[in-house]
Amino acid sequence: MPDLGIPLEHQEKGCWPKLSILAPGVLPADEPTLYLDLDVLINQNLDGFFDRLEAKRGFHALREWNPTLWSLAPLAMRPDRGVQGSILGFYPGEQAELFRQFNEHQQECFDRFDLDQDFLTKNAEEVNYWPFAWTSSFKWHCLKYYPINQIFPKVKRPAKAKVIVFHGDPRPIDVVPQGNYRWGTQRKFGHGPVDWVRDYWLQYDSSWTEEETELEACVPAMMAA
Repeated sequence: MPDLGIPLEHQEKGCWPKLSILAPGVLPADEPTLYLDLDVLINQNLDGFFDRLEAKRGFHALREWNPTLWSLAPLAMRPDRGVQGSILGFYPGEQAELFRQFNEHQQECFDRFDLDQDFLTKNAEEVNYWPFAWTSSFKWHCLKYYPINQIFPKVKRPAKAKVIVFHGDPRPIDVVPQGNYRWGTQRKFGHGPVDWVRDYWLQYDSSWTEEETELEACVPAMMAA
Protein backbone atom coordinates (compact mmCIF):
# COMPACT_ATOMS: atom_id res chain seq x y z
CA MET A 1 0.00 0.00 0.00
CA PRO A 2 1.67 3.23 -1.09
CA ASP A 3 2.13 6.04 1.42
CA LEU A 4 -0.21 8.86 0.37
CA GLY A 5 1.12 11.28 2.98
CA ILE A 6 -2.11 11.18 4.98
CA PRO A 7 -1.67 13.11 8.26
CA LEU A 8 -1.59 10.89 11.34
CA GLU A 9 -4.74 12.38 12.85
CA HIS A 10 -6.68 11.27 9.78
CA GLN A 11 -5.14 7.82 9.88
CA GLU A 12 -6.38 7.34 13.43
CA LYS A 13 -9.93 8.49 12.67
CA GLY A 14 -11.42 6.58 9.81
CA CYS A 15 -9.53 4.31 7.46
CA TRP A 16 -8.33 6.81 4.87
CA PRO A 17 -5.08 4.92 4.05
CA LYS A 18 -7.31 2.11 2.77
CA LEU A 19 -7.97 4.20 -0.34
CA SER A 20 -4.36 3.67 -1.44
CA ILE A 21 -5.38 0.24 -2.80
CA LEU A 22 -7.22 2.15 -5.55
CA ALA A 23 -4.01 3.80 -6.78
CA PRO A 24 -3.14 2.90 -10.40
CA GLY A 25 -0.53 0.15 -10.62
CA VAL A 26 -0.95 -1.20 -7.09
CA LEU A 27 -3.16 -4.09 -8.21
CA PRO A 28 -3.72 -5.72 -11.63
CA ALA A 29 -6.00 -3.36 -13.53
CA ASP A 30 -8.45 -5.90 -14.96
CA GLU A 31 -8.55 -8.53 -12.23
CA PRO A 32 -11.56 -8.82 -9.91
CA THR A 33 -10.36 -7.66 -6.51
CA LEU A 34 -11.88 -8.40 -3.12
CA TYR A 35 -10.74 -6.31 -0.17
CA LEU A 36 -11.55 -7.29 3.43
CA ASP A 37 -10.69 -5.49 6.65
CA LEU A 38 -8.53 -7.43 9.08
CA ASP A 39 -11.19 -7.42 11.81
CA VAL A 40 -13.53 -9.92 10.14
CA LEU A 41 -14.17 -13.63 10.60
CA ILE A 42 -14.58 -15.76 7.48
CA ASN A 43 -17.55 -18.01 8.15
CA GLN A 44 -18.15 -19.57 4.71
CA ASN A 45 -16.67 -19.86 1.22
CA LEU A 46 -16.07 -16.47 -0.46
CA ASP A 47 -16.56 -17.55 -4.08
CA GLY A 48 -19.95 -15.84 -4.20
CA PHE A 49 -18.32 -12.43 -3.82
CA PHE A 50 -16.16 -13.03 -6.89
CA ASP A 51 -19.05 -14.51 -8.86
CA ARG A 52 -21.11 -11.41 -8.19
CA LEU A 53 -18.25 -9.05 -9.02
CA GLU A 54 -17.52 -10.81 -12.29
CA ALA A 55 -21.20 -10.86 -13.25
CA LYS A 56 -21.68 -7.15 -12.66
CA ARG A 57 -18.87 -4.62 -12.88
CA GLY A 58 -18.79 -1.49 -10.78
CA PHE A 59 -17.96 -0.81 -7.14
CA HIS A 60 -19.27 -3.36 -4.64
CA ALA A 61 -19.57 -2.75 -0.91
CA LEU A 62 -21.55 -3.57 2.18
CA ARG A 63 -24.60 -1.50 2.89
CA GLU A 64 -24.06 0.22 6.24
CA TRP A 65 -26.12 -1.50 8.90
CA ASN A 66 -28.91 0.20 10.77
CA PRO A 67 -29.06 0.05 14.57
CA THR A 68 -30.58 -3.15 15.94
CA LEU A 69 -34.18 -1.97 16.37
CA TRP A 70 -34.45 -1.34 12.63
CA SER A 71 -34.17 -5.11 12.08
CA LEU A 72 -37.85 -5.27 12.97
CA ALA A 73 -38.62 -3.49 9.68
CA PRO A 74 -38.20 -4.99 6.18
CA LEU A 75 -34.86 -4.10 4.59
CA ALA A 76 -36.53 -1.94 1.94
CA MET A 77 -38.01 0.28 4.66
CA ARG A 78 -34.75 0.87 6.53
CA PRO A 79 -32.82 4.11 5.88
CA ASP A 80 -29.99 3.62 3.39
CA ARG A 81 -26.92 4.81 5.31
CA GLY A 82 -24.53 4.30 2.39
CA VAL A 83 -21.31 2.33 2.06
CA GLN A 84 -19.80 0.29 4.89
CA GLY A 85 -16.15 -0.22 3.99
CA SER A 86 -15.23 -3.58 5.53
CA ILE A 87 -15.65 -5.61 2.30
CA LEU A 88 -15.05 -3.95 -1.06
CA GLY A 89 -15.05 -5.41 -4.55
CA PHE A 90 -13.87 -3.71 -7.74
CA TYR A 91 -11.72 -3.86 -10.84
CA PRO A 92 -8.75 -1.59 -10.02
CA GLY A 93 -8.47 -0.15 -13.52
CA GLU A 94 -11.98 1.27 -13.23
CA GLN A 95 -11.26 3.23 -10.05
CA ALA A 96 -8.55 5.65 -11.23
CA GLU A 97 -10.92 8.64 -11.14
CA LEU A 98 -12.17 7.77 -7.66
CA PHE A 99 -8.58 7.61 -6.44
CA ARG A 100 -7.72 10.91 -8.15
CA GLN A 101 -10.67 12.65 -6.52
CA PHE A 102 -9.32 11.70 -3.11
CA ASN A 103 -5.59 11.93 -3.64
CA GLU A 104 -5.61 15.36 -5.28
CA HIS A 105 -8.11 16.82 -2.81
CA GLN A 106 -7.21 15.13 0.47
CA GLN A 107 -7.79 18.08 2.79
CA GLU A 108 -11.13 18.87 1.17
CA CYS A 109 -12.15 15.24 1.70
CA PHE A 110 -11.08 15.35 5.36
CA ASP A 111 -13.09 18.54 5.82
CA ARG A 112 -16.24 17.20 4.16
CA PHE A 113 -16.29 13.58 5.34
CA ASP A 114 -15.75 12.03 8.76
CA LEU A 115 -14.79 8.61 7.37
CA ASP A 116 -13.42 7.09 4.20
CA GLN A 117 -16.68 5.22 3.69
CA ASP A 118 -18.57 8.51 3.69
CA PHE A 119 -16.32 9.64 0.83
CA LEU A 120 -16.99 6.37 -1.01
CA THR A 121 -20.75 6.75 -0.52
CA LYS A 122 -20.75 10.14 -2.23
CA ASN A 123 -18.12 9.59 -4.91
CA ALA A 124 -17.97 5.93 -5.99
CA GLU A 125 -19.84 5.28 -9.24
CA GLU A 126 -22.10 2.28 -9.84
CA VAL A 127 -22.20 1.22 -6.19
CA ASN A 128 -23.65 -2.27 -5.80
CA TYR A 129 -24.40 -3.62 -2.34
CA TRP A 130 -23.43 -7.17 -1.48
CA PRO A 131 -26.49 -9.31 -0.61
CA PHE A 132 -27.54 -8.31 2.88
CA ALA A 133 -27.69 -11.88 4.22
CA TRP A 134 -24.06 -12.57 3.28
CA THR A 135 -22.66 -10.66 6.23
CA SER A 136 -23.42 -10.08 9.89
CA SER A 137 -22.29 -7.29 12.15
CA PHE A 138 -20.95 -8.62 15.45
CA LYS A 139 -22.09 -5.43 17.19
CA TRP A 140 -25.58 -5.20 15.71
CA HIS A 141 -26.51 -8.83 15.04
CA CYS A 142 -24.71 -10.87 17.68
CA LEU A 143 -24.97 -8.72 20.80
CA LYS A 144 -28.04 -7.91 22.86
CA TYR A 145 -28.84 -4.66 24.60
CA TYR A 146 -28.57 -4.26 28.37
CA PRO A 147 -30.28 -5.65 30.45
CA ILE A 148 -31.28 -8.48 28.07
CA ASN A 149 -27.58 -9.36 27.69
CA GLN A 150 -27.48 -10.11 31.42
CA ILE A 151 -30.37 -12.57 31.16
CA PHE A 152 -29.06 -14.20 27.96
CA PRO A 153 -25.28 -13.62 28.03
CA LYS A 154 -24.33 -16.21 25.40
CA VAL A 155 -23.21 -14.69 22.08
CA LYS A 156 -24.40 -16.86 19.20
CA ARG A 157 -22.44 -17.30 15.98
CA PRO A 158 -24.41 -16.35 12.83
CA ALA A 159 -24.50 -19.65 10.98
CA LYS A 160 -25.65 -18.33 7.59
CA ALA A 161 -23.37 -15.30 7.20
CA LYS A 162 -20.38 -15.71 4.92
CA VAL A 163 -18.44 -13.05 6.86
CA ILE A 164 -18.86 -11.67 10.38
CA VAL A 165 -17.67 -8.08 10.60
CA PHE A 166 -16.30 -6.40 13.70
CA HIS A 167 -16.57 -2.63 13.40
CA GLY A 168 -16.23 -0.19 16.23
CA ASP A 169 -16.19 -1.75 19.70
CA PRO A 170 -15.33 -4.56 20.36
CA ARG A 171 -12.58 -5.82 18.08
CA PRO A 172 -12.00 -9.58 17.71
CA ILE A 173 -8.97 -9.61 20.03
CA ASP A 174 -11.07 -7.91 22.73
CA VAL A 175 -13.17 -11.08 23.14
CA VAL A 176 -10.41 -13.70 22.86
CA PRO A 177 -8.46 -13.82 26.19
CA GLN A 178 -9.51 -15.94 29.14
CA GLY A 179 -10.75 -14.03 32.16
CA ASN A 180 -13.72 -12.07 33.48
CA TYR A 181 -12.94 -8.71 31.88
CA ARG A 182 -15.59 -6.42 30.37
CA TRP A 183 -15.73 -5.53 26.68
CA GLY A 184 -18.10 -3.63 24.38
CA THR A 185 -20.06 -0.40 24.65
CA GLN A 186 -22.18 1.04 27.43
CA ARG A 187 -25.38 -0.68 26.28
CA LYS A 188 -23.98 -3.66 24.34
CA PHE A 189 -21.28 -5.49 26.26
CA GLY A 190 -20.17 -8.82 27.64
CA HIS A 191 -17.60 -10.41 29.88
CA GLY A 192 -14.76 -12.80 29.14
CA PRO A 193 -14.05 -14.69 25.93
CA VAL A 194 -16.60 -15.42 23.21
CA ASP A 195 -15.89 -19.10 22.66
CA TRP A 196 -16.28 -19.25 18.88
CA VAL A 197 -14.25 -16.08 18.28
CA ARG A 198 -11.52 -17.40 20.57
CA ASP A 199 -11.48 -20.78 18.79
CA TYR A 200 -11.25 -19.05 15.40
CA TRP A 201 -8.44 -16.76 16.53
CA LEU A 202 -6.31 -19.52 18.00
CA GLN A 203 -6.98 -21.85 15.05
CA TYR A 204 -5.61 -19.36 12.54
CA ASP A 205 -2.83 -17.82 14.59
CA SER A 206 -0.89 -20.71 16.07
CA SER A 207 1.92 -18.38 17.15
CA TRP A 208 -0.23 -16.86 19.90
CA THR A 209 0.02 -18.15 23.45
CA GLU A 210 -2.40 -17.67 26.31
CA GLU A 211 0.07 -15.35 28.02
CA GLU A 212 0.14 -13.09 24.96
CA THR A 213 -3.64 -12.93 24.63
CA GLU A 214 -3.95 -12.06 28.31
CA LEU A 215 -1.41 -9.25 27.82
CA GLU A 216 -3.36 -7.87 24.85
CA ALA A 217 -6.56 -7.93 26.89
CA CYS A 218 -4.99 -5.62 29.45
CA VAL A 219 -4.78 -2.81 26.89
CA PRO A 220 -8.52 -2.15 26.39
CA ALA A 221 -9.13 -2.83 30.08
CA MET A 222 -6.60 -0.19 31.10
CA MET A 223 -7.99 2.27 28.55
CA ALA A 224 -11.51 1.74 29.89
CA ALA A 225 -10.26 2.31 33.44
